[in-house]
Amino acid sequence: MAALPIVRVVLFKHGVGWFERESDVHDDAALALTFKQSEVSDVLKSLTVLDLNGGHVASVSYDSTKPLEQLLDEVALNIPDQGSLVTLLPQIKGARVRLHSGVGDPVEGIILGIDSSERAIGDGVVHVTLLSILLDSGSVQSFDLHQLAGVQILDPVLRRDLDYYLKTQLSAKKKDARTFTFFAQGQGKRTIRVSYTLAAPVWKATYRILLGEEGKSPMIQGWAVVDNTQDEDWENVSLSLIAGLPVSFIHDLYTPRYIRRPEVQVQETTGVLPPTMEDAVAYELLDDDATYGRAPAPAAAAPMAMRKQANGLSAERGGRSAQSSMQAQVRERKIGDLFEYEIEHPVTIRRNQSALVPIVLRNFDGRPVLLYNKQNRAENPMRCVEFKNTTGLTLEGGPVTVLETGNYVGEAMLETIKPDEERLVPYCVELAVRVHDHIDSHDEHVRRIVVRRGTMTSRYSTVMQTTYHFDNKGDAEQIVWLEHPRPSREWALMDTSEPKEITENFWRFRFLLPAKKTVKFVVKQRLLMHASFSLAQLTPHLLDVWIEQKYLDRRTESALRQVFALQQNLGKLEASLNELNGERGQIHGEQKRIRENLQSLGDRPTEKDLRERFVRTLNMQEDRLETIDRETKQRQTEIESLRNQVQDSLGKLEYEAEVGAA
Repeated sequence: MAALPIVRVVLFKHGVGWFERESDVHDDAALALTFKQSEVSDVLKSLTVLDLNGGHVASVSYDSTKPLEQLLDEVALNIPDQGSLVTLLPQIKGARVRLHSGVGDPVEGIILGIDSSERAIGDGVVHVTLLSILLDSGSVQSFDLHQLAGVQILDPVLRRDLDYYLKTQLSAKKKDARTFTFFAQGQGKRTIRVSYTLAAPVWKATYRILLGEEGKSPMIQGWAVVDNTQDEDWENVSLSLIAGLPVSFIHDLYTPRYIRRPEVQVQETTGVLPPTMEDAVAYELLDDDATYGRAPAPAAAAPMAMRKQANGLSAERGGRSAQSSMQAQVRERKIGDLFEYEIEHPVTIRRNQSALVPIVLRNFDGRPVLLYNKQNRAENPMRCVEFKNTTGLTLEGGPVTVLETGNYVGEAMLETIKPDEERLVPYCVELAVRVHDHIDSHDEHVRRIVVRRGTMTSRYSTVMQTTYHFDNKGDAEQIVWLEHPRPSREWALMDTSEPKEITENFWRFRFLLPAKKTVKFVVKQRLLMHASFSLAQLTPHLLDVWIEQKYLDRRTESALRQVFALQQNLGKLEASLNELNGERGQIHGEQKRIRENLQSLGDRPTEKDLRERFVRTLNMQEDRLETIDRETKQRQTEIESLRNQVQDSLGKLEYEAEVGAA
């Protein structure tokens, strides 16, 4: 079988590799590839086979999932490791064979069996194994098996079974190996291309930032760490590295699936009954698409959108953009939301080895700066690279080693950064600069009063001021980035210079720090707040406090005092109503007691006087209950009227002013 060497490898950042193989064949040919059992489902899900020169691939076969014992049970042969020929020949008794003795013409016949005998040689005895065959003449002849030059099996079915048995035994020697065989049919010389995806180690990016002398642009050098964990060398392969998050998953296509089929039984009939006919019912035919006999309209052909392949694995490789990267021979292109580093020169990585592959070596716009964030380090700022990605490439995230004037000065982590993006990349602590800060927080007085719809709202603010002192003991002027916490979007800066950048959690300020100097930088921020109070719950004491703090003007004060007077009258009426309700309750309780006493009285003269007395008391109480009902209705009417007056007065009252304004 022809070999299929790897010619192209594409590695992704989500644990998948795309592999392409090519081989030249002549006429009809078979090609074989071996995969691990765990890889077969991925291969079946992604395998693509092309005959590029007019031929076609007739089929692709691969090893079954049956265990070795079950596969060998399908062949009635058993060949042990020792004495294989002596054990095989009795199992094919009755097969026609041709025996070659090396002297004279071969002899054909049918195997009868194997016999053992002893033969005297000199002073000793040797054991002889004889093969007995039935000749066409009808005679039986025995041959010394060890003296024969060859035994040829003439039965083609038996030869095929023996070939299958031996191949199955050979494939079982490679545990967890499954062989795919590609049968290509055609004429002349052709190229077969096979591609598929497999689980593969994620490629990693690692960088070096070279900070030069003053006035010179810094440089970034990038490498990709590529691991070949396969059992095959990657010899002069075309290598591409793709970053992004395409969808990928595992789906078992290798294991056979069986579904339970319903069991259907033949319906037995025991006899024929006389049929009963249903009454006829007239149906009105509908003249629409549902009418019987009308053919459905053909479905419109859906247009097929021609799209670029998401993984960029086109059959023609010559169409890629050529963008050099100085000594790092790599080209990058965007593929949707992905981006690809294509190594221009072939790469060789031996089996179970790894390699560093250059992906970028370019200058970029940047300079060393200081970044202070109290949450990271309170005493000192971090030394950073102010990095603007002017390389024209998307840089995948990875560790960075920083060199300054040829010396190692620190390490950092670079997040994925697209062209023209800017980042601060901290790599060491700047011990020559010390930072001290002081925080002062307080609530300001009420700044504004708003009275509307029966509610008074007071607006005030919480102010926080942080004073930073940067003490530069070094001999060089520094550029400082200050990251000040931004608690929430409700906080606003006041009496502070505008930040250069605003992130989700920080304001970033930038300023110069002269050599041997101390610079004070003040950040003042304010949070506007408010508190609301229902004027219906106003008390005389609280009203006096508002007047003393000059929250209200005289007109609003007079209106509120009138409302307060109404509320006082309302309170008196409500208290009077409560007294009436209390008296009614007492009378009802007394009446209950009297009625219970009346039920216990008899007809004696003394009891008759007492009964009359109880009746007079009940009459007086009923008169009082009638009076209480009238007064209660009157009080309720007055209370409802006063409440409406209070609500109308408060609803019409509007006032808004700055506290302390003239």
